[in-house]
Amino acid sequence: MTRIFLLMLAAFALPYIVARVLSAAGVLARPMSVTLGVLSGMGAALVMLVVLVLLETDASSRDGAYQPPRLEDGEIRPGQFEERDPPPTDEPI
Repeated sequence: MTRIFLLMLAAFALPYIVARVLSAAGVLARPMSVTLGVLSGMGAALVMLVVLVLLETDASSRDGAYQPPRLEDGEIRPGQFEERDPPPTDEPI
């Protein structure tokens, strides 16, 4: 959760940083307005959120059934994904 918060904060601050660098380099004649900065920061954070959702969503939960950690013979067995049996393909529909 902290990693996602820091990435959102960095994405929100990125337009401000780019504007300051461009202003110091003499590319921008005047500083960026607050409204434009907030809107571009929100846009960058939204793009980062979409990228994170697309990257963090994987097929592992759809490929197998999750077995939570359990106690067996006095030892804790870690949780894992177990493969589901593929549907039979020889049966007529």
